[in-house]
Amino acid sequence: MPQDADPIFSRAALRSMAAGILVIGAWAGSAQAAESVYTDLDLDACTVLETHEEGAGVELECAGHDGIPVYVSDGDARMDVDFGAPNDLFETFGPFNTIGDKVEWRLDENGVPFAAIIRFHLDSGVTGGPEDRAQVLVVSSIGQPGAPGCVVAAVDAATEQANGVARGAAAFAARHVCGTDAPIVIGGNDPKVFSMGGAVPEGQ
Repeated sequence: MPQDADPIFSRAALRSMAAGILVIGAWAGSAQAAESVYTDLDLDACTVLETHEEGAGVELECAGHDGIPVYVSDGDARMDVDFGAPNDLFETFGPFNTIGDKVEWRLDENGVPFAAIIRFHLDSGVTGGPEDRAQVLVVSSIGQPGAPGCVVAAVDAATEQANGVARGAAAFAARHVCGTDAPIVIGGNDPKVFSMGGAVPEGQ
């Protein structure tokens, strides 16, 4: 299981991304120019690459869009998802979590995927009530062998028009430098949503 690792902060890149995120209307053109396709994610149908006794962990390779694999790491009741190629980070949230069964792939004008969006379901398990739970749309860049992708942004699903905001954030995937730029967390003030290691709130 990859060890948790916080991305190195690039202040200039963070300022650039934060400025763009604050101007959500500026995303509209990019979001409308791109298109989405959806694929199912059935973990039971994935190939098991490796299992870990500690934390009952497992590494899976799953079918994605147009031959692009989806890599799912599950350990200690928390999940990490990579697209195109696995990376060395375990990018997940503090609370226990699972992932949804749909992947939204963002395609450029040539039909080439440049980002993927998947829903995380968080549950802190503190009280057993609805206040323990949250949903987050996680936006990732798509990697390839030798150049893996990573999480670009996490959007609180309670945010108004959260799906559109996530699609807009996907437009920054090509500019996001994995291992240097930190993912941005957008919307709300739920500490569960802001618990991804190395992530920074919108505008900071």
